[in-house]
Amino acid sequence: MSNKPNPRYSRQTLFAPIGPEGQRRIGSSRVLIVGMGALGAVLASHMARAGVETLRMVDRDYVELSNLQRQMLYDEDDVAQSLPKAMAAARKLARINAEVKLEPIVADVTPLNVEGLLDGIDLVLDGTDNFRTRLLLNDACFKRGIPLVYGGAVSAQGMTAMLVPGETCCLRCLIGSGDGGGGQTCDTVGVIAPIVDIIASFQAVEALKYMVGDAEARRGGLLSLEIWHYHAMNLKLPVPRPDCPTCRLGEYPALAADA
Repeated sequence: MSNKPNPRYSRQTLFAPIGPEGQRRIGSSRVLIVGMGALGAVLASHMARAGVETLRMVDRDYVELSNLQRQMLYDEDDVAQSLPKAMAAARKLARINAEVKLEPIVADVTPLNVEGLLDGIDLVLDGTDNFRTRLLLNDACFKRGIPLVYGGAVSAQGMTAMLVPGETCCLRCLIGSGDGGGGQTCDTVGVIAPIVDIIASFQAVEALKYMVGDAEARRGGLLSLEIWHYHAMNLKLPVPRPDCPTCRLGEYPALAADA
């Protein structure tokens, strides 16, 4: 491999906390995004443009007209062709950065396949829209020792946190084993595109910090935002619950569900 700087990443490399060594680390990182909707599309764009080695993208859904308001990688041609989101995203990203190895997978994420999807992966980014899948990712990541960057957005509000096995609590310690309470979804209360971009961008920057090894710069909390009236909080992550089946007891209940 050539040691000559790649002009594609020149501005990113000039950013001192990344630098040439950080860019080398980004360029050897393998990232999984689960959910290629609104969050996932922004995350995938950031990761491909940053120059990760491998970008694996998993989603079972197809591009629909209602997606175009906020799912930035897709267009009307994708709707007309009824393309799977993972495939449509890969097609766009290949034109943005041909150096990144793209692995689009059209599939539902289940207890039967989730660990296989994590094979060879260094970091997982949450682009999902339901707590069942998030808890499944949480259990698989903590079993494998792979960091998970949680994110969620609905209406004009969103939350995100970076969860690192052995360093932080897991998602179960934050939300329990239920459905997140309240049951609000984009289908029931709507969502505006800016909150999606903001939350995904916060996820992406935490991912970059992890990839370059800048642990001191990581935010280390649960960020909660509401952007219509503007409220923002960064809440300290709780210590792992002593009875947590994932990060304390090693039981990983979501991996056994429906298996």
